[in-house]
Amino acid sequence: MKITELPDRFPRRIVWLACALGGAALTAVLRVIQRATAFEEPLGLAVPFAPASVILVCALAIIGAALLTLAATQPINKRPWAKGQAHRWDMAFLDREDKIYPVLLVAAAFLALAAVPVLFIKGAGQLKLWLDLAGLDGQPSDNGILVLLTAATAALAFLGLQQMARESFRPGKRGRGGFSASLPAITGCIWLMESFRAHASDPVLWDYAPQLLAITAGMLFYLDCAGMSTGAARPRRLLWLAGAVIVLSALSAVGCREISDLLLLGTQALTAAAVLWRLPPNLENPPVVGQPYEPMQEPLQEEESTHE
Repeated sequence: MKITELPDRFPRRIVWLACALGGAALTAVLRVIQRATAFEEPLGLAVPFAPASVILVCALAIIGAALLTLAATQPINKRPWAKGQAHRWDMAFLDREDKIYPVLLVAAAFLALAAVPVLFIKGAGQLKLWLDLAGLDGQPSDNGILVLLTAATAALAFLGLQQMARESFRPGKRGRGGFSASLPAITGCIWLMESFRAHASDPVLWDYAPQLLAITAGMLFYLDCAGMSTGAARPRRLLWLAGAVIVLSALSAVGCREISDLLLLGTQALTAAAVLWRLPPNLENPPVVGQPYEPMQEPLQEEESTHE
């Protein structure tokens, strides 16, 4: 059976979610094995060409290729969304009947909100320590400012995700949805800088690589969500990134000790799952906005009959 025939028997959203969640479960198991066998104690140095690491990299390549194949075969119908309108990508997430998409977005928003006090307490503690030691030689380089900025942008991400959920029922002006989706992307940018500063000061600690990939994929995913509403739509790339975010977030969550990182990883994974649930069917059968779409021949025929 060809891949292009899958939607005829299975809803395309189910195929996407099954591939992403199955890949996430597989890589999480392989990550547990890698952490147990591929790093030397007590320094955590990576064992060169450890079998678990090689298998994990191969699994990620296969899953990425599978998601790429699904994205390449995703049907996209670019008919007008309503009578007299051109194709509008900003309505791609509109569906007033479906409740799963907004529920997932609201859950993701509250995970981002839960990370705010955790990050604020951590950043305030680091800032206080820096101020206490400011007059001493060898003062610490971390003053907690990036952590506090991550907390502030996580609050903005909460508002942006809530707005995205609202617009799935009542779409606002064209382009406003892009602004909403860009707020979590700002969080990802600051979070990436803070995470890199905290974990990558020593280049031999390769254990940080999955988190670096997960945050980067999440930031690009949010930017493509914003692009759907601002005239820079890349729907197939957005679907591929959504699947990659779910897989990489699960991979990074294994062994993660920071509660704030787990909450933000959960935020982007739930948002990606919401996109995989809503976007594929809307690309195949775009929702009708306003008056039902009618072929242009009908009004022309009516005009001819009036002249007669």
